[in-house]
Amino acid sequence: MIIIVKEELKNRLQELRKQMKANNLDSYIITDELDVWYLTNITYSPEERPFFIIVPLEGKPQLVVPKMEERHLGEESNIDVDIISYWDNPSPEGDNWFDHVNQVIKDFTRTGIENNVKASIFFEIEANELISLDLVTEMRKVKTPYEVEQIRHTCKIADDAMAYMLNSAKKGDNILGMFAVAGQIQEELVQAKKFNPILSELLTVVWPAPGSAMPHGVPDIEDTMENGPHIAMSYFRVDGYAAENERTFFVEQPSDKEREIFQIMMEAREAALAKLKPGVKTAEVDNAANEVINNHGLKNALRHRTGHGIGLNNHEGSFIAEGSKDVLQENMVISIEPGIYLDGIGGFRHSDTVLVTKDGYEILTHAPTTIEELTLNN
Repeated sequence: MIIIVKEELKNRLQELRKQMKANNLDSYIITDELDVWYLTNITYSPEERPFFIIVPLEGKPQLVVPKMEERHLGEESNIDVDIISYWDNPSPEGDNWFDHVNQVIKDFTRTGIENNVKASIFFEIEANELISLDLVTEMRKVKTPYEVEQIRHTCKIADDAMAYMLNSAKKGDNILGMFAVAGQIQEELVQAKKFNPILSELLTVVWPAPGSAMPHGVPDIEDTMENGPHIAMSYFRVDGYAAENERTFFVEQPSDKEREIFQIMMEAREAALAKLKPGVKTAEVDNAANEVINNHGLKNALRHRTGHGIGLNNHEGSFIAEGSKDVLQENMVISIEPGIYLDGIGGFRHSDTVLVTKDGYEILTHAPTTIEELTLNN
């Protein structure tokens, strides 16, 4: 595995330098925590002390890190780098992070910096010419075979959590127990020694009806599951790679109206999936799902885009949205999750983690999809 990781990181660095050369850059600054991990596999928690990797067109990358992190980063690095440490943040004049970063880049002619840099950092950078770009962000959109397998691994764990929730949900149950499922999964990973606490985040939750009509509302832990559409989510990141699996379910027989809305949601889902293949604009995928919902007179029940990219983060590019200019490429990983939300009734949304393949797509998460399967009789 170490050999695979080192080869993976070597290839990422080569691709970044290829993009730098195409943009006439002789150095590039990355400071976002996930982007630094993407290029180095170094785990850390930056808090108020920024980290940097400065990549020259030729020669070793430079890591600029706080003194307290210097030793363990040197031992952990999977790429050949020079490490420069600053004292702390803030530091005395001459030993702040920006003093060291500016010293490294002072002789470069044209320096790039990733667009996700914080303004408080950007305005401290003194370069001969500073260009903001999205080189690493764009690289991260298309996954390598290694990354696809890591995402598959997380998908399997998310599937197990979803199965547990659906198998245990009962009418009248308090939803607090659903939050606890994530803790059980984490304990199993810890026991198996397959859990990195910095690179892992586990969330299991149920939005009970009618509050499920607010897709990003926060359910009260004392809420119970009664009639109406409930939405279960397993929203995981395990050892650096993410996945999500969501299902709309019922704990008693749905009404005719609920069946009708559920079926429209499924039609929108199928319309979006049918569009998936390389070369298709992500906006077209969103339009396909929205058109189904709009044609049923439910435009006002739409509250979000059809999906988003999944990788090192649960939400990243490419975005499956009407305003996006992105185009699907083979080995992108995205969510497909058109939703319909009716106040007083609840929300209707399935979400899957989906791989764009050479000829179409592969759904990487697996859970029941039909209303019959998701009407629980526990």
